[in-house]
Amino acid sequence: MLLCVALTACDKEEKGSYPPTYQGFRYVPSTVYAGDSVTITAVQLKKGHYLNTTKYSWSMTVQVDNNGVTESKTLTHAVQTNYGGISDADPVWGVRLPANTQPGTYACSFKAEWSNSADGIGGTFNGGTGESCTGNINSYSYTLYSQANGSFRLTVR
Repeated sequence: MLLCVALTACDKEEKGSYPPTYQGFRYVPSTVYAGDSVTITAVQLKKGHYLNTTKYSWSMTVQVDNNGVTESKTLTHAVQTNYGGISDADPVWGVRLPANTQPGTYACSFKAEWSNSADGIGGTFNGGTGESCTGNINSYSYTLYSQANGSFRLTVR
């Protein structure tokens, strides 16, 4: 009888790797000005499963006024961790906009890459846009790795 219970319990375990399902981005403060520090979070709806080495990358190109000349400045951030061993928390980027950032709307992009610790289940995952979230993040599961790509627009006043 114990053997039957043990086998039944094993059958209910989730098998295979899959990435988190995201519901978009949240940023604070909600009104952003040149020179502000902004905290941007990729919000998970559902945690990933059987993921190891993880790399999160963020990028945003803003226009700055350099003594009357408009120039592009790309702001980036990358962090490497272990999703299943160190942290499965929502990825966060704390960025300070240059004081000379010109008002406008700027695209912010996000990329996540995971190595799977079990065969990936395959497929695309998207949690839609959650409450008080903006933008969109699609996650993809493959046999050996998983990834996610997303973006949103940040308005600077």
